Amino acid sequence: MMEKRFFIITRTQTKSGRKSIDKGTVGCVEKETEDEFIGTLINYSAKQGCSLKKDNLQLISRHEAQLLIFTDNLAKRLELLQNRKLFSAISALQENDLVVVRHKNVETPGVVKRLVEKGKKRSNGLDVFKSMAFEVELLQEAEHRYSQSRGLAYPVFNAGEILQVSSVDRPKPTFKADEHKGAQKQRDLGRQNSDSNAVPQRCQAPERPGPPAALSPTAAVENGGLKRMVSGGSLGSALQTAPLELGSLTELQASNGATVHGVVRWIGVPEGKSEHWAGVELDYELKDCLDGQLGGQRYFNCDRNKGMFVKLRDLRPDSRFLPAPSYKEPPCYPEPQAAAERRFEADSRNEDAPPIPESSALQLLEGRMKGIQGHYNSCYLDSALFSLFSFSSALDSVLHCPVVSEELIQSVLRRDIVNRLRRQGFVPAENVMKLRQLLGCDSFTFEEKDPEEFLSVLLHQVLSVDPLLKIRSNEKTQDCYSYQIILEREEAVSVPSVQLLLERSFLSCDLKFEEIPSCLIIQMPRFGKKFKMFPKIIPSTELDLTDLLYNTPRECFLCGAVAELECYQCLRDPRLTPGMIKQFCRPCDKQVHSHRQRQDHQPREISLPRDFPASTPVPRQKMELFAVLCIETSHYVSFVKYGPGRNSWLFFDSMADRSGDENIPEIKACPQVGEFLSQSEEGPVQVELECTDVFVKRLLCDSYMFMYQCPALCLYR
Repeated sequence: MMEKRFFIITRTQTKSGRKSIDKGTVGCVEKETEDEFIGTLINYSAKQGCSLKKDNLQLISRHEAQLLIFTDNLAKRLELLQNRKLFSAISALQENDLVVVRHKNVETPGVVKRLVEKGKKRSNGLDVFKSMAFEVELLQEAEHRYSQSRGLAYPVFNAGEILQVSSVDRPKPTFKADEHKGAQKQRDLGRQNSDSNAVPQRCQAPERPGPPAALSPTAAVENGGLKRMVSGGSLGSALQTAPLELGSLTELQASNGATVHGVVRWIGVPEGKSEHWAGVELDYELKDCLDGQLGGQRYFNCDRNKGMFVKLRDLRPDSRFLPAPSYKEPPCYPEPQAAAERRFEADSRNEDAPPIPESSALQLLEGRMKGIQGHYNSCYLDSALFSLFSFSSALDSVLHCPVVSEELIQSVLRRDIVNRLRRQGFVPAENVMKLRQLLGCDSFTFEEKDPEEFLSVLLHQVLSVDPLLKIRSNEKTQDCYSYQIILEREEAVSVPSVQLLLERSFLSCDLKFEEIPSCLIIQMPRFGKKFKMFPKIIPSTELDLTDLLYNTPRECFLCGAVAELECYQCLRDPRLTPGMIKQFCRPCDKQVHSHRQRQDHQPREISLPRDFPASTPVPRQKMELFAVLCIETSHYVSFVKYGPGRNSWLFFDSMADRSGDENIPEIKACPQVGEFLSQSEEGPVQVELECTDVFVKRLLCDSYMFMYQCPALCLYR
């Protein structure tokens, strides 16, 4: 009989005609179709046969389901699932393993004494399904109150109450390629180097400190005034670093600080070297890597850009398959000397890193494991941060504002994300998770969000920085951080530009900018993930705000003199260049509105500075496009301009690929976007999408948020 499969709901799903199914609900798969699972929900007031979209759930093992069911808090279930390293370690717990649990709101060390199963026949007809928890001997209680001679029962803890894990008294884990879901099949090892310098197939790595356990078997325990050495006896000996051999799964640090994973394919002393090195076949391609050759000699075979040679002492076992501490305290391994020197140099510098210059952008950023690494629905945040800070200083003032209410968040944003991105070209997911955990709402650590929601919470509610925009409406000034295009659909304009949309939205709502913004973030008129008011939108590389500023001189649409009146009805007149704002001097206004079809128009007075000379040329106030966030269905990506060059455009995806439990971010150069945008805004409208480049098509059809900057004002504000 086929073993049953289990799942957890990761996105809220609405049942037809009924209330929604909460995220964190666990169930059992009964049937499967192409797009759906038919399943039964456990501990949920639902009948059998619920239809669930595959995109809304994640498959889990039976043992994982048992652990999650005993955890009543649905949000805690999702948090556990998100912290895969900790949850894997909890799933592998056995008797006599050391743990840290939350007991009476205090982090307390303890020892697992027994795995407890509880369950009964479900009312919804599901077979007996036993949830699972852990009986834990608390070391504090053992010191003061518990006495085994009294026969007292140990307290029971669910998986969500276990904070850290350190396993002992079990065989050392073996890191074989066939145990890794994402690893490739082992190649024929008969080709490997077999000279006298080679290390035997099972090679013990040079002795070095292993990854620090969350709670070592020999450790000083200080908690609530109690200090005691936990050692020896039934608790076993300290964990040791697992030996590395051919076929071992390993991890190492790339030059940009990214942790990459692979399989050991060769161990020995390369020609010209004096110590043991290892040849590693990576799980995915990286720029400037090898194919198994070093110095003209082949040591192993792999695809191009997937081979890497490192000193054996700089390798470590793949931490994804080791019991690990909690997400907040990731393992800390000895760094290779070169990486340590680079990190020391970066940390010792007092000044912040400037935006990445055009000359070094491609060398630093192009390729896989570049940019910001996505993790658990973080694409909205990754794309927004990469777009705002990689090449632009439009919001750098946020990083230094002395009056912000949350200095810790500002520090994490500046040091762990922006400076690291600009210096090393890569930000690991754990750095971004630090920021997500500090935003004041747990849902930011696992739920899907929109960029404008994240920016509003970060800038307004958390950092309390001054609004980016001051917009005048009905003689009052409103403050905001981004602007949502609001207008009625115009059938006559099937493919509008951003300039046209902004002008029509401002005129129809009777709005004006109080001042020129240093950074202008504009949301397109699309609602939800599917509805788009326009199938295509043409990006405006320059945004002219001259006619949208309050109390600023403007040009007459006809003669070029200083305008005194504007007419919203003329905006749509097909005889007057439709789409352009219409403002006139008084003589031209009288002439235009003498036409019988325009006599019912109602021009409005334009506010002008006092004593502005009529003969003075009107200066144009323009902003530059520097980034576009796009979303097709539920995943955000971004196009970012990395320099003044016409074709200097990059495409960034924080979750372009996946290896095991890890997302692989990727950045690609897309000069074709620059070529397209360099055409006049009237030209590209006629381009057939079927014949358009894939990047250009994505930019036109999926644009969600446009970001503009005024370089002259960025540092000033």
